[in-house]
Amino acid sequence: MNGISKRVSKKKLFCIATAAVLVIAALVSWNVWMGYTHIAFLNYQTVELGQISKANDNGMIRLSEITADDFDHLDDYDMILVSGMGLRLDEHRRGQLSEASLRIPVLTRIATNPANNIVSVDSVDADFILQYLENGGRKNYRSMLAYIRKFIDGKLFRAPEPDVVNERPDCLLTHFDLKDENADEIGFNSVGEYNAFLMQNGLYKEDAPAVMLTGFMGAATDMTKALEQKGFNVYRVNKLLPFIGGGHADSIRLGAVVNLAHGRMGEVVVDFLKRKNIPLFSPLNVNRLTEEWESDKQGMSGGFM
Repeated sequence: MNGISKRVSKKKLFCIATAAVLVIAALVSWNVWMGYTHIAFLNYQTVELGQISKANDNGMIRLSEITADDFDHLDDYDMILVSGMGLRLDEHRRGQLSEASLRIPVLTRIATNPANNIVSVDSVDADFILQYLENGGRKNYRSMLAYIRKFIDGKLFRAPEPDVVNERPDCLLTHFDLKDENADEIGFNSVGEYNAFLMQNGLYKEDAPAVMLTGFMGAATDMTKALEQKGFNVYRVNKLLPFIGGGHADSIRLGAVVNLAHGRMGEVVVDFLKRKNIPLFSPLNVNRLTEEWESDKQGMSGGFM
């Protein structure tokens, strides 16, 4: 009887051990090949982060924004993307990010401070990701996320092949797709084409003042909508100098220019504003909460000036 009990006990132990091994193997397989891909963004513009988030149609990819409280948990992410423009890190946090880059992929772009240029991915991967980011648009952002999941994180489940880079449209004006805000922007090469688009969609107001939106700090979709709702004809100018120099701007009843960028715009633009006698608005772009930025006596940092 004792012998039979021992054999039964051994059999139970074997079954339990086998089950435990299978569970562990399943968990490891899930984490390595099938689990979530956690991508973190540090110091990214809210506009761009919003566009990237809207482009993410893969439930297995999770996006996070790194705040000051997250530097003790950098290993929780599968990749960290850093915008170096105006990035302010003290020695401690820079050391934490640099140390984390030894274990997980980190890619910094536009580092205005060489000390912040932390990169731990190879040049091929960096080139692909940077091309997706620099050309922008929903399709490119979606492909970038797919590239990171498939080739950086190495996942097999729900890891589609990314598309080739969709180069930014080389056009004078752009507008977001009114039928599908998740689609890439529509390009126009003349005021006539742009006006026809506005008319077809009930956005053109006869004799209404026009506002020109321009600058490289992000497509302000919400600002466009708000101005259009207020009764303005909004012209989203993609190539400012050719738009002014080619006489295109003279064909619209311009009331103001909003420049979503920092720094001088050049004498051509200054002369144009004087000749038209219209105001120029330059909103401040900051990568922190408004309250935090306002309480900082330094104000704007060098990378944003």
